[in-house]
Amino acid sequence: MGDSHCRCLHGFILLVVLFLSFVFSFASKIDVSFHGDEKRSLSSSINSSLSESAEYTMCATHKEAKDGKPIALDFDCEQGYVISKITYADYGQSTGSCGKFKRGNCGASNTLNIVNKKCLRKEKCKLFVPDKIFGPSHCKGA
Repeated sequence: MGDSHCRCLHGFILLVVLFLSFVFSFASKIDVSFHGDEKRSLSSSINSSLSESAEYTMCATHKEAKDGKPIALDFDCEQGYVISKITYADYGQSTGSCGKFKRGNCGASNTLNIVNKKCLRKEKCKLFVPDKIFGPSHCKGA
């Protein structure tokens, strides 16, 4: 059935995104790990419950649009694959480095739950990152 993983360019990856918030003058980090498995076939007589999976790492910097509108993060898997695991997400001032972020002293406490609800078990996921989505981070400006 072709490749057993989504290509890095399509967002089926471990993703670490650093958002720069100009409103509060602090850096907000979202470190989201995507580990995907091939969907199981329900119409085939062949046992397809065993699937291969892969995990990839990508770090990126994301800036707010000049017009102040939020820019969406799009995650698109190849057909037949889904996001099966999200290990960490934080909208706040996380510490650490790519793939090793830890929650800081402040941040939106419900970020991981929101990302899980929006993206888990889906082929495609679109995330926006303003306070009205994740809630206030309660982080003070630098």
